[in-house]
Amino acid sequence: MQLVRTRPFKFVSDIDSLFDGFPLAGTHLLGGRDRLGAPTLVPRVDIIESGTDITTRFEIPGFELSDLEVTVEDNVLTVKGSRSHDLPEGSTYRHRELADGGFSRSVTLADNVDSDQVTARLANGILEVVVRKQPDVLPRTIEIEAA
Repeated sequence: MQLVRTRPFKFVSDIDSLFDGFPLAGTHLLGGRDRLGAPTLVPRVDIIESGTDITTRFEIPGFELSDLEVTVEDNVLTVKGSRSHDLPEGSTYRHRELADGGFSRSVTLADNVDSDQVTARLANGILEVVVRKQPDVLPRTIEIEAA
């Protein structure tokens, strides 16, 4: 009798591979894996708009201030970062999930932002970038007079 090897759950990885071309599909806390199985960096983003500003929060655990760069140009907010984990000489990875390398994530902001009024703060793995709206486009209440 001959033994035949089967992979009964191979269909799961086949279905998963269908989403490889979609941006951010199947990403984990800070990224996923590229086609060769190496970890990738893709930070998750929240964008919150209030009456006076737009706040963007990037989830980037393990990054230091010196690893990051924030720019605003033509109403596009871009956050870039890079890091590496040193492997002791003579050592090899037995299992690897921590991603090395860099990322660049851009977010298009509304036309009514003031790119000169930007603050950025890094705390507990969350980079928060606040961009003020221009005063002339802030909502205002109009008083109604009796006739």
